Amino acid sequence: MLHPLLRRLLLTGLPALLVASVVVTTIWGRHGLLERLELERELSHANAHLAAIERDNQRLQLDLHQMDEDPVVLERIAADELTWAKPGTVLYRFEDDEPKHP
Repeated sequence: MLHPLLRRLLLTGLPALLVASVVVTTIWGRHGLLERLELERELSHANAHLAAIERDNQRLQLDLHQMDEDPVVLERIAADELTWAKPGTVLYRFEDDEPKHP
C-alpha cells in the first residue's frame, strides 16, 4: 500500500500534470494555436499576393486584346516603350528632373 502522502500526490499531481501538458501542447505544439495563427497570416498574405497577380494578369490580357484588335494601340505602345514612330512623325519626350528610386 502506498503512503497516504504519496497516494495523494499521485491522485492530484498526475492529473494536474496531464492537464498542463495538454494546455502546453494546444498552445505551443506542432499543430497548436500559435502555429495555426502563423499559417493563417501566411495564407492571408499569399491570397493578397495572388489577387495582385490576377489583377496584373487581367490588365495584361486586356492590353494584349487591344493590341490584337486596334493597330493604333499597338503603335502607341511601340512609341511609348521603344521610342518608335512612323517615318515623318515627330516624337516629344518629357522626362522627370529627379531620378526614380525603387
